[in-house]
Amino acid sequence: MKLRILIGCFLILGGTHFLLAQNISHVISHNQEVIVTDPSKGENSYKHWVKFPSKKQDIRSIILNLTFECPDSINCAHWDYADKINIRSKKDTTVYEIARMLTPYGAFYQKDWSFKWQLDVTDFSMLLRDDIEVEYIHTGYEDNKQRGWKITVDFEITFGEPVAHPLAIHKVYDGKFRYGDKNNPIESHLTPQNIKLHKKTSVAKIKILHTGHGMDANGCGEFCSKYREVLVNDKLIDHKDVWTSCGSNPLYPQAGTWIFDRANWCPGYLLQPDEMVLPIEKGQPFVMDINMEPYETEDPSADEVITAYVIEYEAPNNQNDITLLEVIEPSGSDVNSRRNPTLGYPIIKIKNNGSKTLESLDIQYGLNGETQKTYQWNGHLAFAETQELKLPEIIFTDEETAMFQIRLSKPNGEKDAFSHDNSLETEYKRPDYLPKEFIVYYKTNQKQSENIYGFTNAEGQSIFVKDTTEIKPNKVYRDTIRLKEGLYQFKLTDSVGDGLDFWYHDTAGRGEIRFEDLQGQAIKHFNSDFGNDIVYNFKVDLTKTYHMDKAEKVTAFPRNTYGPVSIDYFSNTVGKVTIKIVDREKEDQVFEEHHYPNFKSGPIDLNLSYLPKNQYYKVVVLKNDQEIYSSYIRVKE
Repeated sequence: MKLRILIGCFLILGGTHFLLAQNISHVISHNQEVIVTDPSKGENSYKHWVKFPSKKQDIRSIILNLTFECPDSINCAHWDYADKINIRSKKDTTVYEIARMLTPYGAFYQKDWSFKWQLDVTDFSMLLRDDIEVEYIHTGYEDNKQRGWKITVDFEITFGEPVAHPLAIHKVYDGKFRYGDKNNPIESHLTPQNIKLHKKTSVAKIKILHTGHGMDANGCGEFCSKYREVLVNDKLIDHKDVWTSCGSNPLYPQAGTWIFDRANWCPGYLLQPDEMVLPIEKGQPFVMDINMEPYETEDPSADEVITAYVIEYEAPNNQNDITLLEVIEPSGSDVNSRRNPTLGYPIIKIKNNGSKTLESLDIQYGLNGETQKTYQWNGHLAFAETQELKLPEIIFTDEETAMFQIRLSKPNGEKDAFSHDNSLETEYKRPDYLPKEFIVYYKTNQKQSENIYGFTNAEGQSIFVKDTTEIKPNKVYRDTIRLKEGLYQFKLTDSVGDGLDFWYHDTAGRGEIRFEDLQGQAIKHFNSDFGNDIVYNFKVDLTKTYHMDKAEKVTAFPRNTYGPVSIDYFSNTVGKVTIKIVDREKEDQVFEEHHYPNFKSGPIDLNLSYLPKNQYYKVVVLKNDQEIYSSYIRVKE
């Protein structure tokens, strides 16, 4: 099937827009396509032929937008599987993996759920031409009749002069390599590779997609941290721990062990490859080598999944060429959701695409309709390097939403060679208004020493800290907070990274935190299953009206039980509450149902010990006949 190229004039990146008109196209290979596993093989392939731009057209950048949704007719999938996006052309039998997606634990996501990730795949621009087969490989063994995903694979192409013209791409490693086997060491597969360069090659970079999977006696490869080294002509150019912290994943909470750190990935994560410019001499061949930390085990079952490319480029086309990659704050994108609404200081990410080291840059920014602020950045950014910048002046408006605009100019005091990627527009959401006095309702769990919370002002000065030495386990505290007018940040951290409630650590109990007004009504609920921290920005303004939290807060605990389950329910309003225990897949099979005609808040205790063991059941909570909560409960022996 061939899908046509869609032409637009503005680039949309998860709520981000280029301000300057550009020639943009979208090539969509998979359009809200439902994918399921093939348990007989452990993987399922979804292939489509699509038409990309011809080789005659200059391409500035290609962004891969990958969106996951719950299918219409079946439920979202359960498991954290490693999927791939491959490409190949009609004229070449070589298959290139351009992206790797680690699927989320989606068991309790509802039909309105969706999430979008992004990945820069510009390095494959010389391959993404003319007729290309795009293959999405979904792995795993879970039920394919009741569970799956709905995906959209969208290549967003910006036309224009490239940073440098690509010359060649070499696949240097591609495979699933057993790790820890003394009889078949991984280094016998990760052998040095001789790279012969094109005579015009001035820049070469390596791109590495690397994740660890499987679990031996030491937790390798998924749950153990090992280092990897990259060498060029026997000289070390990069040393990295193949490890990622997952407790701050923007996609949270998830149904499984989403907080556990892993070997360069997290559940619900589009892998961001490691990239580095290689130290080469123009036209001279070199030897490329990747080495893993020496490791052996008696019963090896770990796999390092490594795909690596060397890409050759001509010299950069321009000396002064800066790109505004992203606005992180303020932003409406899914991947920046933990960091927004912003406290007020914009945070951006820039990249130097000019051959000349970037030492200065002019920045104009502000909210639409307001006087733009100006800032001159000074620093040191070499070719292809990126940097996050925090801008010095706060932005704020009383409007609930607005558009934030930013423009970069005059790199090194000169005209930018390609100004079309210097400007962005993103969605700004105003922080909530809170009263000058409110109550922090804080119920500790059994591991109260892991948690600490406090308030700071916009300048980072501490206003209030809840000292962990003063609190006891499984106890309710109510702190009255009194603040002057201004912008503030509330932050609750967990030193272990498992929040106040994590199903796998049910012996730690469950905590709860929310803001209440002086009458005990909820102003703001927070999810207890938050991983590393909760960050909440707000403003106190005596002239403004604050709003109550209209959502009901419902939690079932524990989710892994011998029988007892407590449904913790809180609402600002009285309503008819119904609780059902149903079959996980066939919700019309109801095991028990309870009705509370005029209910507002409190725990509701159930005992499911009579149900068949080692099976999952679904807890469904309705208010006034509308479903407001569902979760899965496993009854264990």
